[in-house]
Amino acid sequence: MRASIRGLRVAVIALAGYWVLLFISTHIPANALMAKLHQSDKVLHCGAFTCLAFLIAWAVPTNTARMMQNVWIAGVIAILYAGADELLQIPVGRTADWQDFWADCLGVCIGLVCYTAIRAALVKTDTHLLE
Repeated sequence: MRASIRGLRVAVIALAGYWVLLFISTHIPANALMAKLHQSDKVLHCGAFTCLAFLIAWAVPTNTARMMQNVWIAGVIAILYAGADELLQIPVGRTADWQDFWADCLGVCIGLVCYTAIRAALVKTDTHLLE
């Protein structure tokens, strides 16, 4: 049985909330945001897209037989968004950067590996948390 709130899967709710926060945070003008952060920009990109890819993979309805196909679909969606996100930052005074895009892609890979590993461990224990 899938966890739900008023008929919506928790995975979908978590993804929607996180994606909105990610969009907002990547479209705040750079001076206001970067002055408060003391992390490498690339580490932030990688971490943000690790979470996004994990949540997309979790939100895509799947069964064990089609898990890898749906993980690939989640990866494509996340990478397409990473490219669009870089381009959509230009109108707010931020720069579209290939290095940021590659950090996003690395984060997508990490997020999908984490999802796959956790899902496999849960299937072994017959826990249906990520289904």
